[in-house]
Amino acid sequence: MFRALGARVLLDSDDGAPATGWTVGSVWDWATHGLEGAPPRWAEGEHIIGTTRIRCLRAADGDQLLLRTTLHRPDEWEPTIVWRSTVDLLEDDGVVEVGIAVEQDLRHHRIAPTPLQPPLLSLLHSLALRGTRAGSQPVSAEAQTIVGTESVARFVDRVLLDRERQLPVLLFTSVKEREGVYMPEGTNPSLVARELCGLAHVYLIPRAEDTHKLTRRLRLLSAYDGAVRIYWPRMTVQDSPPRHPLHLRTRLNHTSVPAIERRIIEAGARAYRPPDGTAALIARRWRAEQRERLDMLMAAETDSERREAVLISELLQVTEENVRLTQDLETVRDELERALRRLEEQTSADPAVDAFSGDGQNGDGQSGVEAMKSATI
Repeated sequence: MFRALGARVLLDSDDGAPATGWTVGSVWDWATHGLEGAPPRWAEGEHIIGTTRIRCLRAADGDQLLLRTTLHRPDEWEPTIVWRSTVDLLEDDGVVEVGIAVEQDLRHHRIAPTPLQPPLLSLLHSLALRGTRAGSQPVSAEAQTIVGTESVARFVDRVLLDRERQLPVLLFTSVKEREGVYMPEGTNPSLVARELCGLAHVYLIPRAEDTHKLTRRLRLLSAYDGAVRIYWPRMTVQDSPPRHPLHLRTRLNHTSVPAIERRIIEAGARAYRPPDGTAALIARRWRAEQRERLDMLMAAETDSERREAVLISELLQVTEENVRLTQDLETVRDELERALRRLEEQTSADPAVDAFSGDGQNGDGQSGVEAMKSATI
């Protein structure tokens, strides 16, 4: 399974009421886009509409509520490839966290690795219009303009150096010969911002004089004269310049911006994890279902010997399943150890591998490598 995209955003309560109802409606509209005969609203269970399969699951425990929508849909251009999109809505204490993961069963050389089809874009855009945030930063489908001394200071102090920032910042700077002209020629940062909505914060500096102010603050971490720069999360002014990739004007061409977008999207996809608590809620839901099923089996048997036989049969099934899971776990541990070694090597070479996996995504201050190591204990 190849994960092509991963995004997590937050929606705060609206006038004291959780945004769950409106959000699940938006997710359902996205999931059933273009499907005739689809149910009018989100409902738990499995829905098969033509070649599309939608599975809706609800799990609750105390103040937490999980609504998971899993969509299996053929690719628009290559029907032999099926995209699996999973949208998790986790409501906890009035805050709704939305996790979106798009995966592909098999990687295909003719299919772009970033399935940003209009339905997915429309979902992220509709969430952004409701005041969505990623960490402490608002999510927007528009490029934010930086003009003036105060604007530069806010950008540095409240965006770039924000320790709670979870998404990368993509900065476009104007060429020094003419204001508002970005490289490569014909580049429109607003279109880039639409494509990266919920995946990155896009900013632009239309005046050369403001890039000078940025350079005075950031020194070698600045950008200027048509350059484009990626600022990964957990940035500090002491970072080495290679940690935040700078694409100089002279090196940019018509393939550069799509390549930069792919790098951002793929880094986020590798670091993606469902909202915290999702797995626990699903496990409790499964346990309750199994308990209910066993109670029904026991209630159907009045003879004590038959009841004992039912219990023994269920116990044997559970034992066999535990043995199988233990074997699978050992295999996964071996694969994870090898992946950890590769990840540690890649982290030193490419900061994007680990930039997403710190304070923001993990929520516990661990790096991506540390979090994976702790998961093996």
